[in-house]
Amino acid sequence: MKNLYEILAMIRSRPGMYLGQRSLTALSGFIGGYSFALAENGIFYGEETPPFTQFNDWVARYYKWYESTAGLKNIILQEVRDEAKACDVFFELFELFKQRFPVVKHRVFLNQNHKSTGAIYRRICIDGIEKELDPPKEIRIVQYTTDSGFYRFDVSQAGEISEIGYFETEKLVMEEVNREFQVSLDEWKASNTI
Repeated sequence: MKNLYEILAMIRSRPGMYLGQRSLTALSGFIGGYSFALAENGIFYGEETPPFTQFNDWVARYYKWYESTAGLKNIILQEVRDEAKACDVFFELFELFKQRFPVVKHRVFLNQNHKSTGAIYRRICIDGIEKELDPPKEIRIVQYTTDSGFYRFDVSQAGEISEIGYFETEKLVMEEVNREFQVSLDEWKASNTI
C-alpha cells in the first residue's frame, strides 16, 4: 500500500484527475478522508520522515503565525487567497518540509528514581477507561535540519516512539521534563546523531 507521501506525489502530477480540480480545499478533504479511512480500518502504514503530523505546525511557523489552530489549509488560503494557487503552494511548502532530517541533540534514560510528579497530565482513555501512562524509558530532544526549534520524543518501555511537542529551545524541553520527572540538567547526554 502506498504511503501518504507517495499518494501526494501522484496527486501533484495530476490534481484534476484525483481531486476533480486543482484546489487546496479538495486536497485537504482528500487527505482527511484518507487518514480517516486508515484509522477506521485499523491500518497502520508507518511514519514518513519527517512525520506528516508536523506539517500543520511547520506551515504556521513558516508564515510566522502565532499558532496553528486555523489549520494549514486555512493558513495557506489566507496567505495566497486563491484555491488553485494555494494547491500549488501546498506542494511547494511540502517539498521544503520533506527536506528536513531529524537529529537527536540530547537524550536521557529514565530510571526508577524518575517518578512522574503529576505536574503533566499523562493519561489515556481506552474504551471509556482512563489509565495512567507508564513513564517512558527514554526522552529525546530532536531538531530537524532547517528548523530553529526542537521536538520532544518519548520512547516507551516497548520501544514505541511518540512525539510529545514542539519547543522553541532545548532548555524549554529540559525544563518540562524536569517538572514531569525531576530530571536534572546534568543527566542529559549530548548526542547529535541522525
